Amino acid sequence: MATEGNVVLADGRHVSYAEYGLPDGHPVLYFHGAPSSRLEPLLIGEDAFIRHGLRIIAPDRPGMGRSSFQTHRGFSAWPVDVAAMADALGLEKFSVLGNSGGGVYAAACAARIPQRLHSAVMVSSIWRMDQPQNLAGLHVMTRLAWRLAKWAPPLLGLLLKNVATTAGRDLARMKSVLPQPDYDTLESAGRFEILGYVLREAMRQGAKGPAWDVSLYVHPFDIRVQDIPIPLHVFHGMKDAHVPLRLVRAALADIPTARLTAYPHEAHLSTLCNRFDDIARALLDGCPPAQPAQVAIS
Repeated sequence: MATEGNVVLADGRHVSYAEYGLPDGHPVLYFHGAPSSRLEPLLIGEDAFIRHGLRIIAPDRPGMGRSSFQTHRGFSAWPVDVAAMADALGLEKFSVLGNSGGGVYAAACAARIPQRLHSAVMVSSIWRMDQPQNLAGLHVMTRLAWRLAKWAPPLLGLLLKNVATTAGRDLARMKSVLPQPDYDTLESAGRFEILGYVLREAMRQGAKGPAWDVSLYVHPFDIRVQDIPIPLHVFHGMKDAHVPLRLVRAALADIPTARLTAYPHEAHLSTLCNRFDDIARALLDGCPPAQPAQVAIS
């Protein structure tokens, strides 16, 4: 079971977090998806963290779970919170792992506080989603969500609240929507029910925080990811229906330190759950090994 904690920042805001794995393991700040919560690492499982000797610390981002909302924030505000949180926990250096909507937050830390990082890893990361070419081929509901994020954030909040309310109830209804690897992943180890729990916790304070978080991906980023001075390890499934691999390749073209590992038979969630051994090695060693089933681009 996760243990939970809370850090009070200099401006009075609270950042809540959950810890998993070994208390004395290699520290990893885990940045959840959008929307999601500090409970997201439950989808991977405690055994994986213990096996790799990891101490996973997963904070709720502002306005989600139990963390205070932060007005007018962009991606650049997150490294400030992360550094303060690390100081409070006595961490001089640590790794960062951003999954899905948490990916650019890991990149922001790599750009702004590289001296504090042992390694930086992104998994199934979302990038800029306000370009028509980036939405081409996506499911109609996914396209709708991104358009609402751009033009009608309050309506996006209603959509996200509805998704969270119904999550974890009927996986069979999603079979025609999800790529097979994601469906299989959710069908095993009770992950579908866990996902519902994770998303409902994201909406604990309402939809304002989650909607703000999602909306950051449809506006210009307030960080220069091309200036990242340390290796940035990116893992992505080639069957990802939420973020096509072509979008990831285009985004990484401007980041000289990025290394992409793509899995032909994985999708959005399955990459995180099925390939965590590779992800853990990148977190610990800073260099994921190339496997025959991967397409590695450096």
